[in-house]
Amino acid sequence: MKKNLWQLIVPLALVVLTLVVYALATRDKEKEPDVVRVEQGVFEIVVSGTGELEALESTNIMIPDVLADRTVRIRSIAINDIVREGTVVNRGDYVATLDPGDVEERIRSTEDALEMYRNNLDNAKIDSSLVLSGARDEIRQASDLVLDREIRLEQSVYESEAVQRQAQISLETAQRSLEQRQRNYRQLVRRHEMFIQRAADNLKDQEEQMEMLLQLKRDLYITAPSSGLVVYARAGNGEKIRVGSHVSRWSPMIATLPDLATLQSVVYVQEIDISKIKPGLQVRVRIDAFPEEEFSGVVTRVANVGQEVPGEFFSAFKVEVKVNSNGKLLLPGMTSTNNIVVESVRDALIVPRLAVFSDAELGSYVYKREGLSGVVKQQISTLGENDHFYRLSEGLSRGDRVLLHPPSREERLTVRLLEEAD
Repeated sequence: MKKNLWQLIVPLALVVLTLVVYALATRDKEKEPDVVRVEQGVFEIVVSGTGELEALESTNIMIPDVLADRTVRIRSIAINDIVREGTVVNRGDYVATLDPGDVEERIRSTEDALEMYRNNLDNAKIDSSLVLSGARDEIRQASDLVLDREIRLEQSVYESEAVQRQAQISLETAQRSLEQRQRNYRQLVRRHEMFIQRAADNLKDQEEQMEMLLQLKRDLYITAPSSGLVVYARAGNGEKIRVGSHVSRWSPMIATLPDLATLQSVVYVQEIDISKIKPGLQVRVRIDAFPEEEFSGVVTRVANVGQEVPGEFFSAFKVEVKVNSNGKLLLPGMTSTNNIVVESVRDALIVPRLAVFSDAELGSYVYKREGLSGVVKQQISTLGENDHFYRLSEGLSRGDRVLLHPPSREERLTVRLLEEAD
């Protein structure tokens, strides 16, 4: 009977004891601040930045060459229509149409100018013919007068010396008059040739202008210079070209046909971090279009000169990252998040940043749990930090428990320096 009783009492006592210990442990745990353990694993220093996919090599779709000529005097021209971005085109396929309104207006005004310059040329020729004809008549009259004076001089041989002298003077006067009219005629010829040439040059300029405008009107129908995938260009304000956007010789690009085999991620790194970046560093790339995928990449180029970031108040340096597509169709313009791994250490002792404190006396330290209620204010030494962890060199070991918050005043606290830990 007693033996059976003990067989019931012992298991019951064990159950009660277990419940009491669990309740005490739970109560103590509820009172204790959050505790984490020092771990051993991979420690990385990462520089992150948002970027955009671009192609290293591409073919540009530009405005017509004629529009870049200043003599056309069309400052800008609107895009009336353009194929959807991402459309795959072959060489010669339709891409866009530019607004012909300004061109047609210039053609009409040039037609009026052509008519005016044709009239000017005809008038110059008529004026030249009339003026030179009159000058030639005067030369013939002067030439006849010279012949008359020569005859009179010949007949004066039978007259007195005074009459002969008078006849000689009349002949010389007539010869000078003839020479003067001949010189005037040559000047008139040169002058009217110049007038006619100027009128002809003006007419030729207008004819060339008309030819350029007619060529421009034909070229407003934009076709692809090669095969590829259409990606809209960006205007001077950074916005993508679209229907209604204006292009000009100062902003001549309409779209590009990128070589997808040369796709890269372009990210701008702040000047405070650029000294850490160099070609060859590994990059973890995430692309918004594929949120579940992580792509590998490598830094290929780092700009030597920084530039101001639009809309920001700091300068940044352009960093180019070659991306492994993992078989996905990556397209220019896709937004990317680039995590550049500056440093990576295996089997490093790491502790969360929230568990590390500092002051002027000890420098960096943690609150290390020892035993059930003991807490040590442990001085530590670190080898680096990232957004989440410190890498430890001295002061702690793997598995040590540290507090995320300072302990309560009731707990017994001791201070331990690195020399004491050694």
